[in-house]
This record gives sequence, structure tokens and C-alpha cells, in this order.
Amino acid sequence: MSSGNADLDEEAWAEFDSEAYFLHYYEDPHPDDDLVVRMTCEAIKRIEADRPLDAIDVGTGPNLYPMFCALPRARSLTAFEYSRSNVAWLKAELEKTEVRPQWTHFWKVVRDAYGPGWELPDDPVAAVREKATISQGSIYDLPERQWDVATMFFCAEAVTNVQAEFDRACACFARAVRPGGTLIAAFLLKSEAYIVAGRQYPVMTLTVESLFNTFSAVATDIVTEKIGIVEHEVRSGYTGMVFLTAKAK
Repeated sequence: MSSGNADLDEEAWAEFDSEAYFLHYYEDPHPDDDLVVRMTCEAIKRIEADRPLDAIDVGTGPNLYPMFCALPRARSLTAFEYSRSNVAWLKAELEKTEVRPQWTHFWKVVRDAYGPGWELPDDPVAAVREKATISQGSIYDLPERQWDVATMFFCAEAVTNVQAEFDRACACFARAVRPGGTLIAAFLLKSEAYIVAGRQYPVMTLTVESLFNTFSAVATDIVTEKIGIVEHEVRSGYTGMVFLTAKAK
């Protein structure tokens, strides 16, 4: 049965169990997550610019590693998230004085990916806090043409399984950056739903071909790579992903 974004009431997102999601997906970092972090860093390193970048992550959820990836090149960092519980979680996480071991792990992956020659801080959370803005809003209402680079990890396909809604979400994501700006995203493949604290959320069932069709309308230089595709769930809703980079039209 199709489940659109409108079929999930506001309460479902307002009461999204952020800590349960974090513990389920990131308490024990998976090698696939490390690979996504490294590939994201490499993509951001390749951006040609003679100034620090304005970066946005769309649908951030209870996750700091998207901002870690952009931090070394960022003038500003925006986390754009719909769920009020996730927004509150992110703000609280950035105010903590003790860095969780998971963030230490992912920051090491980032530092290794950037390599020598970068003056990177020991405490990534404090550094992100200085540059970050946490904004509450829907992907469908993203401001247009305001950023140099946009990342999106498991967002557009995790709010709907209606193709038209997914396409619109990806178009809004692409239009958030200036023409020629860099788009970096990872999408779940072979998934039908995921469960957080006993509540089921829809997932768009995707293929590499369908992703290319979606992004070809709004982007150029589309490159995709499959990561960790298996025949069984590694975690709820996750049997593998596709990593995508592109340039916004």
C-alpha cells in the first residue's frame, strides 16, 4: 500500500524517537557508514572554490557526521530537519561538553579522509557548534539557491513511498544549491520500511536506474556507486545503499 508523506501525521514526526534511532543505527558504527563518510569527504575536497563553502545537510536526523564531513571546508553549516524531536536532539547534542565515542570514531574517519595539510580541531562537536544553524522545516519548503554544497543521507526515500513525492523532494534538495553547486546523497536500496521505537515509517523502493531518472531532471554529472548490497537486513530497513554525486542545474 502506498504511503505518502501526508499519511504520516505531524505527531509521528514530532514524537520521532531520536535517541532510539541514534542507538539503532550509529551506536556501533558500520563499515558502510565509514565508507559513506570517506566518499563524502572526497567529494567535498574536490569542489573548486577559492573561499570557504556554505553547506547544508537536508533531513539530518540524529546524526552529526554530515556536518563533520563539510566542516573542514565550511564557512557555514546548516542542518535542515523536519522533526521537532530531531531538532531538539541536535541542539542538545551540540551543547554537550563530552563527545560521544561514536562521534570520535566518525571524526577520525573524516580526518583520515582529508589527510595531511588540514588544520582540523580535536573536538569536532565544538567546532561544528561555532558554525552550525539547526533549522526546522520540510524538505518541500527548502530555500532555493542559497548553498554551495548540499548533502542528504536517507531522507527523501524515508518519508514516502510515492514516486511523485520522492521526485519532488529530490528536486527541492537539488534547488537548494546554486547552479553548478555540488549534490552529495546516499539512498537506501531494496528497503520497504523501517521501524523506530515500534513505529513503522515508509521507505521508497529505489533502483540505480530510478535514481538516475529522478536526478536527470534537476542535475548533471550524475555518478552513482552501490555500497554494501546484501540479501538480508543489516539493520531495520537497511540492506544496502547507493551513493550519488551530481551538479545542480
